[in-house]
Amino acid sequence: MSSRRMESGFWAGMITLVVSAALVSDIGLLGAQPAVAQIKSAADVKSLLSDVLPAGASEIVDAMKTAKVGETLTLRGHIALAKDAISKDTATFTLVDEAARGGVAPASERLPESETGVPSSARAVVQILDSEGQPLRAELAGKYGLKPGAEVFVTGKVLVADGAESLVLSALAMHIPRSPVPSGFFLASAPADARDVSEARKAGGMKVGDQVVLRGRVGGSKTPFVAGRAVFTLMGRGLKACNENPDDRCSQPWDYCCESRDDIMANSVTVQAVDAKGQVLRTDMKGRRGLRELSEVVVVGKIASTDGKGIVVNATGAHVVR
Repeated sequence: MSSRRMESGFWAGMITLVVSAALVSDIGLLGAQPAVAQIKSAADVKSLLSDVLPAGASEIVDAMKTAKVGETLTLRGHIALAKDAISKDTATFTLVDEAARGGVAPASERLPESETGVPSSARAVVQILDSEGQPLRAELAGKYGLKPGAEVFVTGKVLVADGAESLVLSALAMHIPRSPVPSGFFLASAPADARDVSEARKAGGMKVGDQVVLRGRVGGSKTPFVAGRAVFTLMGRGLKACNENPDDRCSQPWDYCCESRDDIMANSVTVQAVDAKGQVLRTDMKGRRGLRELSEVVVVGKIASTDGKGIVVNATGAHVVR
């Protein structure tokens, strides 16, 4: 059987699955789904794209267990590393959970037909519906950054959810980072022997190339995250955030406005995630794994620079303390 026929059969089966689930749960056929935007062609898909990374996105394996048909949720995943990950017939693609993905995307000609090593419980299918509520007849491969291995955040309405191995969304909005954060960057548990940023800075002795494990809170200015870049400022406990001072009613307590600039510098480090060439990743960090202002974070990395006042850490991992 040709790969074209195999792919057509796969997506035909998936559409049948969606329709069957819709009938069973009395939500109607796909043709009855409400159209949110006037999507008539692949060019119109641009209207669904957002420059803002959505906060609180769920990982696929977590969403699989709790998603309910008809609700709206936000997922994060990577397009599967396979030729059939993006349909050639409709605006449909498969996301896989980061923990289950197969690594770095190979050249397109060396992609397997299907990514067979990923269990169904770690997959989600995303569809873009046209103005009549039907799957859009368009191929999205190579458009808007959609390609095997790409990181994608999708906010959508749940069409199919069985709590175990089937999850299908109709996309309402998408965010596609220009640079994905490396797999495994966010750590499930906090590394041992972390030093508070203030303690480490006060002790001194940190030099370029040193491996460090530091603990602190995101803050130090009104905008401790750099927009569009994987960079943020981590503050130590040597200084109090504004909301820890009695009677302080600061609307942005993470800016430490009660402290001098010199003291903030002496109790902070700049954290950045970089690629293999040492270039800062072109993606937002705010919103990932609940990361926000005043989040407590444990960072693992290497000292990239120090000028006596400021220290920059190239992070290889981070744990957001809940």
